[in-house]
Amino acid sequence: MNTLTVSLVTIMIPGVIMALIYDTYTQHKSWDSFRYVLMSVVFGIITYLAMQVAVSLFQLIAGIGDTKSISWRLLSVWSIPNEEKIAINPLEILLGGLCAIPLGLIAVYLATKRTFHELLLRKGISNKYGDDNAFIRSVEIMHRNTGQCYVLLHENNMLIHGNVYLYNENDKSQELGLLNATVLNSETGAVLWTTGFIYLSKEYGKMVVFENYIEASNVKESDPENN
Repeated sequence: MNTLTVSLVTIMIPGVIMALIYDTYTQHKSWDSFRYVLMSVVFGIITYLAMQVAVSLFQLIAGIGDTKSISWRLLSVWSIPNEEKIAINPLEILLGGLCAIPLGLIAVYLATKRTFHELLLRKGISNKYGDDNAFIRSVEIMHRNTGQCYVLLHENNMLIHGNVYLYNENDKSQELGLLNATVLNSETGAVLWTTGFIYLSKEYGKMVVFENYIEASNVKESDPENN
């Protein structure tokens, strides 16, 4: 790698740290290499903007008595487009890396709470809830409502009840981890066994998850006396 490439990679370190935190602790579709680089650049800009705001606020507070005499300091990263050679300020990179950690956690919090998507939905700007699919959203709703769910494994004739603890979906399968699980025969309802924790993994469409189990009535709808 030449000097320019090394300099650009070094400057992107805060953005990479923030992207790593966001990618690790949020549920979203897998990023390809281009998306990862793009998100690192965006997060890097956010980090440096936050640092610039902090520096400007500090200067404003320090010189509040005579604001006209303040010599506003800009981060060296903003001068890159006007320079033929990139000058790296190690202190800015170090502080940027430290700032990227709390900023990444804030981004994770906002993504988890879906604050931005909720706002767009309420305003009618978008009808897309986010980057999650229906499986993840459904399990999250059950986890928030009662914390419990039923899982029907039709191929295995099993009905499993437990407390939602882990859930994930990848390109090949859907996964669930349940605490205090009870495994029943789906046809007879007989308890097969109980366990403190059970891990389930099935291909798409082979796992049915629902919140409440209501036993169907034995009365036929065609019976005129009970219609």
